[in-house]
Amino acid sequence: MTTSPYTLSLDLNDFRQAQVIDASDYVEASLLEGEIMVRVDRLALTANSISYGFAGKAGLIRYLDIYPATMGLANLPCWGYGDIIASNHPDIAMGTRVYGFLPIATHIRMQPDKVTAGGFTDVRVCRSVVPPFYNEYAFTHAEPGYRRELEDLIMLFRPLFGTSFLMQSYCDDNSFHGASRIIVTSASAKTAMGFGYLLKKHYGGRIETVGLTSDKNRDFVISLQCYDSVLSYEEVAEIKKGEQTLIFDVAGNANVVKALHMQLGDTIPYSGSVGKTHWDVGSFGQTGALPGAKPIFWSAPDQIAVLRERMGSGAMMRQMSAAMTDLMMAAQNWMALSESQGHEAITQKIRAMLDGHIGAREGVILRP
Repeated sequence: MTTSPYTLSLDLNDFRQAQVIDASDYVEASLLEGEIMVRVDRLALTANSISYGFAGKAGLIRYLDIYPATMGLANLPCWGYGDIIASNHPDIAMGTRVYGFLPIATHIRMQPDKVTAGGFTDVRVCRSVVPPFYNEYAFTHAEPGYRRELEDLIMLFRPLFGTSFLMQSYCDDNSFHGASRIIVTSASAKTAMGFGYLLKKHYGGRIETVGLTSDKNRDFVISLQCYDSVLSYEEVAEIKKGEQTLIFDVAGNANVVKALHMQLGDTIPYSGSVGKTHWDVGSFGQTGALPGAKPIFWSAPDQIAVLRERMGSGAMMRQMSAAMTDLMMAAQNWMALSESQGHEAITQKIRAMLDGHIGAREGVILRP
């Protein structure tokens, strides 16, 4: 295992391949005025993490530009925790633990601004290419209800549940586009789990939820009790046409989306692409002309902007936090955590995820 500072950069053309980039000079160089150095402690690797890579590669949102890499390589961002080990900022203390978007690396420099009692924003120029939400870091000591022993579950679910929360908010704001049924692909993905959980809790009996998943994950998805019904991808033809139906495509599988549109046609008033857990099938966010509403890329940052404008960032985060606390109680029984430490083990785990060898129950934690 490498003990000296490093960054694990992925091959831009094949995320299964990785290079270990020595970061000794980067870490040892003096901090500029206003900078801090964070030692990355633990990260959550999820299907969403991989989706960031493919979305960045496709140019939908420039996730791969926020941690610049050598030509031909990419630094994949993941949500996680780190500790501030050096500070040249008057308002940020060494030893403070932070949560936010971090690279698969041992260390990262940041330039904090907009420092509050609860956290700060990294304002390095390279961070300006993504919505502000992704550049914000929370001080764990200021987080309501924070418990270190729950960090792994928080990392796994918080950013994904945030998307789930925003999806529910979007549906509510748009009166579900007049639909009474929602179909969610990749129903075993944590984003889909959270979305289904919220829909059943708040709209059970009014909005029917259908989770689509693979045969191998079907029993697991049924056990979650997040959806009114669970079908395999091979059973799309059994979905009855008639009622207005929304589609939220977490899988990013153009073949599945096409099958749903051909089956349900003009009864689809909205079809949104949320992620790409099926990264090995087709191009991200690309489908041809289909019956029903044209599939579009659903944007979490757009919904964040709507909520911030309406209620303010603080109120939005409090609502999201309260909803997530409720989910976490259930999620403790859903996941089996695994930990990969060091660049070799991390590379193997990334390959396993890309090759579909990570079970739906496994929560993957990385320790650079």
